[in-house]
Amino acid sequence: MKNFKKLFLIPSILVSIIGCSNDLFVINIGKYGYINKSGDIIINPQFDDAYDFADEGIALVKISDKYGYIDKTGKIIINPQFEEAGNFNKSGLAPIMSNQKWGYINKNGSIVINPVFDDTINFNDAGLAAVRIDQKWGYINETG
Repeated sequence: MKNFKKLFLIPSILVSIIGCSNDLFVINIGKYGYINKSGDIIINPQFDDAYDFADEGIALVKISDKYGYIDKTGKIIINPQFEEAGNFNKSGLAPIMSNQKWGYINKNGSIVINPVFDDTINFNDAGLAAVRIDQKWGYINETG
């Protein structure tokens, strides 16, 4: 038998690693997805934007100009429906924008604090969030 050398051509893909949370890295190859520490694709690149997973295993993603949330398997757990959104805080609330106003949802996607604010800064460790209506700033607690 003859010895044959095999030559395999592996296409290279320019991958931009955006961030890492725990065990998954956000990647961008035209669409955003997630890889593990070994470089295996865990969640196929399919999002217009993607963010790190929070400690609870929830990540903010953007699909067709709307924001929603996925779990670590890539399953959508809160449908993309918000104009803007942010990460969940320690109490399980996330800021969302709907109809150009900010409010807060819980991890089930239910609105906990109605979107009535012109701006917001997420809750701090004391359980207060800065909010703005017109030109006036104030604070709300986690019940609004």
